[in-house]
Order: sequence, then C-alpha cells, then structure tokens
Amino acid sequence: MPELILAGGDQQNVPAVLDLARSLGYTATTPTTGRIKLERGSMGMTLALGALAGKKFHISFTFDIGVDELGNTWLRFDQDGALGAVKGGAIGYAKSKSAFTEFVDAVRRMSAERGILLGER
Repeated sequence: MPELILAGGDQQNVPAVLDLARSLGYTATTPTTGRIKLERGSMGMTLALGALAGKKFHISFTFDIGVDELGNTWLRFDQDGALGAVKGGAIGYAKSKSAFTEFVDAVRRMSAERGILLGER
C-alpha cells in the first residue's frame, strides 16, 4: 500500500490526481471524506468474459487522503488484488495489479514533475 506525500493541501492536490485519473480512463465513484474509489472498464463485460474482456476489464481501487501536521497531503493507495482474481483468475489479478502500479507510478511522475513530491512511505 504505497503512500505518497505531496507539498501543499489536499484542496490543490486531489483535483490534480483526479484529473490524471480521468485522463487514464478512470471515473471517481463513491467519494467520501478522506477516500475516493476509482474505476474503469465494464463490470458486466468482466463478469461475462473474465480476463478476456480486454480493455473493458473492470479495474477498481481506492485511495485515502489526509493532511499531516505540516499541512502536506498524503495519499495512501489500496488495491484489492483478490477482487481482480475473482473477476478474472490469475490473468485478472495480473491486469489489476499492473493497472494499479501504472496509476501510482503516473501520480508519482506527475507529482515529481510539478515539484510537489516530498516523499513516500
């Protein structure tokens, strides 16, 4: 469960992460205070075809949001790999894990390019 620490408050950082998510085909669903779920693909296609759903394979994960005592944002990403395995076996698990890693890496790159990535735990 990677956790990135970004300079500045969540009011500026979270919208940038959500814009990045949208550019990668994700939709933010069921946002709650401190937690956002991202999804892409089709659950129906995934349930019908499993890992053979291709680009329509349903991917979902969440990230928690907080602000530390210095006023910096932390983002804690959580992938439910077991759900990917249920939806598509070993191939589904691998697809879910790969998409999750790609998204976290994209957030890491974007943050570094903006000069706001302070670290990671």
